[in-house]
Amino acid sequence: MKGIVVCPQPRAADVGADVLRRGGTAFDAALATAFCQMVQDPFMCGIGGMGTLQYLRPASGEHGMIDFHTRAGSKVTPDMWAAASKGRSEISGYALFDDFRAELGYTGIMTPGTVAGFARFHERLCTWDWADLLAPAIRMARAGIPVTSFHYDYLVRKPMPGMPTGKQRVGTTRASAALYLNEAGEIREIGDVIRNTDMADTFERLARHGAQDFYTGGIAARIAEDFADKDGFVTPEDLAAYRVREGAPVIGTYRGYTIASNPPPGSGAVLIAMLNILEHFDLGDTPGSVRHLDLVARAMAAAHEDRERELGDPDFVPVPVEAMISKARAADWAAKIRGGWLPGGKAGSPPSCTTHLSVWDAAGNAVSVTHTLGTGSGVVTEGLGFNWNNCMKLFDMQPGRPNSIAPGKARTTGMVPTIVLKDGAPFLIVGAPGGSVIISAVLTTIVNVIDFGMSAVEAVSFPRLHCEGGAVFCEARVQGDVVEGLRALGHEVRQSAISYDPTMARAHAILLRDGAVTGGADPRGGGGVAIAW
Repeated sequence: MKGIVVCPQPRAADVGADVLRRGGTAFDAALATAFCQMVQDPFMCGIGGMGTLQYLRPASGEHGMIDFHTRAGSKVTPDMWAAASKGRSEISGYALFDDFRAELGYTGIMTPGTVAGFARFHERLCTWDWADLLAPAIRMARAGIPVTSFHYDYLVRKPMPGMPTGKQRVGTTRASAALYLNEAGEIREIGDVIRNTDMADTFERLARHGAQDFYTGGIAARIAEDFADKDGFVTPEDLAAYRVREGAPVIGTYRGYTIASNPPPGSGAVLIAMLNILEHFDLGDTPGSVRHLDLVARAMAAAHEDRERELGDPDFVPVPVEAMISKARAADWAAKIRGGWLPGGKAGSPPSCTTHLSVWDAAGNAVSVTHTLGTGSGVVTEGLGFNWNNCMKLFDMQPGRPNSIAPGKARTTGMVPTIVLKDGAPFLIVGAPGGSVIISAVLTTIVNVIDFGMSAVEAVSFPRLHCEGGAVFCEARVQGDVVEGLRALGHEVRQSAISYDPTMARAHAILLRDGAVTGGADPRGGGGVAIAW
């Protein structure tokens, strides 16, 4: 085997496998795959968004993070929306306004980092030419892609209270409506082909002129013109000043394995904190039992309590990462849980958004990258073809808090691209799309593999639950007697009617165990495993 690519979009995974087959590295395959994901799943990711990427190159000993989070435009002010805020949604904590100002339109958009992030990744690690790696995505956009069941479901699914419908979202701008609504003004059906020649042209320009064209060149000029006309918060100076952040992963341990995940404002420390708490307990030998799910739910809720209080952009607020992931902090939480502590007072289970890819090659190179648009602002700039982010909605609208609004600031995110190592070598490469439920999906995948010995497919497919500090959300496949057992312990349980519920996030994993390399693509929506022989 030359390598393997796992992501929610099968045709994008095929492209990555082809790169590996033709001699490219995991890094080359990841870049080509990521741009194809932007074409295949245009509401989950794109060059108008953000992401966080972990890489490991054993030959050189390089192991690091490239974070390309969106940052608030220079025209924002800390208290500008405090008075108009209607609070936060029960699910996911999205900012609520009567006019959807943080959700739809230009005021929801932050300075994007995706192009800069992947360009830095290419400069640092890739071996193939930038233009050659963008070429498959350009061909895809020009030829057209069929509407998938997941794309369609995302737009027609009933929104949570306070959120716009899919039709409202895609109808926000004329260019968006032209792409995603049919001649009758309805959402395009499954199988309809969307040909996005404007996106193809934009990608071709990036291929010819390089990433900086997006920030200071011709693409930047078109963006600046559009945003000036529509009173957006992002300025030409914001684009020109954008820089990625590079550094080391946050490192923890779990039952003898090393856990490497992303730094703040990402949630790698939150994931490690959950594992630290669970390390204090024997989960038993029956996955899906009351004991197993009870302990996992409590560990999730405990770490989310610390996340709510501590997590922010470290360029603006001190984030006590070492304290959050300390074994002592986990021991305190474990003692509270043994004493009967239960989550309460909050709830969370965001809709599935974002995307992820995991890649490994035979040289041992590994990549785990999560990238996103938020849930998409409904803005497509005329002539450019890509969707813009709506990342403003995950700021705290009240000033003076760790995640409050400020110019140039990144807001917190649940993204956790993670690499688990055993004896210093990659063991599990995993991540997920899906808002804050990303953390739960990655946590349970790790636990399923390490504690219960599951395969990659079993680990990402197993019935899932999620808890952020209030109700425990679980899929229909969680047994009825287990649900009743959780309720008997004092949990409020909300069980979905859907067996493989896409709101539970979609984990994608590569497992390297006992000399075998296998991939698991989450069946909750899309899912592709492509192997290069």
